[in-house]
Amino acid sequence: MGASTEYLDTLNAGDYILDFVGPLGVASHFENVKKVAVIGGGLGTAIAYPQAKKLHSLGAEVDMINGFRNKEMIIIEDECKKACTNLYTMTDDGSNGNKGFVTAKLEELILSGAKYDLVIAIGPLVMMKAVCDLTKKHNIKTIVSMNPIMIDGTGMCGGCRLTVGGETKFACVDGPDFDGHLVDFDEAIMRSKMFKSQEEMSRQNHRCRMEGMN
Repeated sequence: MGASTEYLDTLNAGDYILDFVGPLGVASHFENVKKVAVIGGGLGTAIAYPQAKKLHSLGAEVDMINGFRNKEMIIIEDECKKACTNLYTMTDDGSNGNKGFVTAKLEELILSGAKYDLVIAIGPLVMMKAVCDLTKKHNIKTIVSMNPIMIDGTGMCGGCRLTVGGETKFACVDGPDFDGHLVDFDEAIMRSKMFKSQEEMSRQNHRCRMEGMN
């Protein structure tokens, strides 16, 4: 959606960027998880996939629920099938035959008797918030992966700050995984919209300031 992402999409095999830094933050930890629901929303599915794959390899029973706007936007479905026990792919418009939000399928599974030790949600903020609102009612531990704007990756700039349990956290060093029931999603959603005009200006007018320098 941003200028940098659009630029990356123009690169071909063999092209390169100047630097790539990572991994950052704290690694995910999944101890003593027997049954888990892993939920991916849109492109968040690409991040949810390795989580599901790891848990599945550890012997956990994994229900994976992925949500997309329509069937044309579905990604890595075959890979996800191999990384979980049960895969449910939902679309907003029902164009793949499964209409509904990921929360509807999750609630259906919970009400049908699924006893989850953990729910993992990765995707748009509004989706993760909705998942957490649901799991809080059912007292199910929920981990979300937060991806606010990150600038220096060290926590010094403060761009990726979040409020978690009433405390300020930085996604690049303290995250990206957080207890979803403690995240202030309303604040995170508000902050995610702060730089929309600058993003649009960058898309229209960006030029590398180092061009032409010796």
